[in-house]
Amino acid sequence: MGTPLRLADLLAEESFGLELLSGGDAAEAREIRGAHAVEVEAPARWLGRDWVMLTTGVRLRGNAEAQRELVPQLEAGGASALGFGVGLGFKRVPPALLAAARERGFPLFAVPYETPFREIIHFVDSALTSGEEQVFRRLTALQRYLVDALRTPQPEHAMVDRLARFLDAGVVLLSADGEPEVVAGRPPVDELLQAVCAEPPGLVELDVAGWHVVATPVATRADHAARRLVLASPRRGFVDKLAKPAAEATAPLLAAMARLSDVVRDQEQAVKGALLQEALEPEEPADALPVAARAAAFGLDFSGPARIVVVRAPREVHREVARRLEHGRLPHLAHERDGSLVLLVQGGDTELRSALAIDLPDVVIGIGRAVTSMADARHSLRDAELAAGHGRGLTHFDDFELGTFVLSEIPAARLAPKVDAVLSSLRANPPLHEALKAYFEHDLDIAATAASLHMHRNSLRYRLARAEQVLGRSLKQPATITTVYLALVADAAAQSPGADLDGARLPTGVRAP
Repeated sequence: MGTPLRLADLLAEESFGLELLSGGDAAEAREIRGAHAVEVEAPARWLGRDWVMLTTGVRLRGNAEAQRELVPQLEAGGASALGFGVGLGFKRVPPALLAAARERGFPLFAVPYETPFREIIHFVDSALTSGEEQVFRRLTALQRYLVDALRTPQPEHAMVDRLARFLDAGVVLLSADGEPEVVAGRPPVDELLQAVCAEPPGLVELDVAGWHVVATPVATRADHAARRLVLASPRRGFVDKLAKPAAEATAPLLAAMARLSDVVRDQEQAVKGALLQEALEPEEPADALPVAARAAAFGLDFSGPARIVVVRAPREVHREVARRLEHGRLPHLAHERDGSLVLLVQGGDTELRSALAIDLPDVVIGIGRAVTSMADARHSLRDAELAAGHGRGLTHFDDFELGTFVLSEIPAARLAPKVDAVLSSLRANPPLHEALKAYFEHDLDIAATAASLHMHRNSLRYRLARAEQVLGRSLKQPATITTVYLALVADAAAQSPGADLDGARLPTGVRAP
């Protein structure tokens, strides 16, 4: 190794305008093995032995005790010197900090406002005789700095932001679909996105719009498309020096964080599902208040209207519905029940309809009435099941016709005997039951019904006449039409939980919005 870098060498760089305030001649002989800008608590964690700490004192404002404690912390950590930037947060070095440095003979120098910290760091990096050793030390400091981001409320965002500040570069985290999830700094995002997404998977280096770029995959699972971490800077030599190893060191941390987030999300969904299941028990739970309190922990506090939603669709659509609700920031609980996805969602009707507007042929969605307490969620469930029994598209409780609305107000247990009294004799004769049901589904239209059943109109008329005999009443009487219609609606709703998408359908009477 060549001649070591000394503090005197750094102070001698006239373009920086550095002023040594404490430490004397002995300070200038101190060896420097690195330099790093740190603005967080316990800064010694981010510095190697014989490193120079650079700071503007952001966390020291108005705190003389913290100013006095900084020098002992750096001294205990083996730091070489402290460079304090003046002209931004402080007009001059704080007196308490300067007094502590002079008392201990610790090197402290002032950095004028016109001198960027990055230039000092660049000077130190370039002056060190061992480039590989310096990169290793910088990466070690970077990893400690990034791991500390796990303490923050949004660790992934904090990690990207810290990487950008550490490298003085622009950083973009792209989703597997090529969309920017997190952006730090001011890189040309659109140009980077287009160029990087055109490259094959893996580590890539390229120049985009005058920016030097390195991109690396962030793979969470082998069977999933990888996100990409993109680092960019207009500085020459950016990729060759530290950016590439920094990207390769950061990507596994981001991947591990994503896997951890998936585990936490799965656990949260399990808790939400159990909570909703408890709330929808046939009998109102004795501990309804604790159930509501636990739901409030997930943002569902009934400060606004909430509704039960029943989704009958393939599992991948269930995931899409959940994603849309999360994107719309609609608080919700969800669990699967008899093959359907059941949700309790809090939010405005317009926002809810927008989130659930999924135009696919095999998607059936029913939305129940608005409720203002957890105890009433079971009533909204009944509505949602009636709406889902419609059998196509999205149907809302507010769009119910009068007959369906009346049925929604009557408990299923009380309604069942009346329905059986009307339909039991028809169920014993499936052809008649099928003909009558199709007749109501097609708005009492003989021609349309016969076509749907692939039979002659006269054959249909014969079956309907036989149905009248079995029922003991005429299908021309309004009372009979109303009775049979309501019975068929209630029967379809009773069979609807867990029914196949091609199963029983309600007769025309529940209109899609």
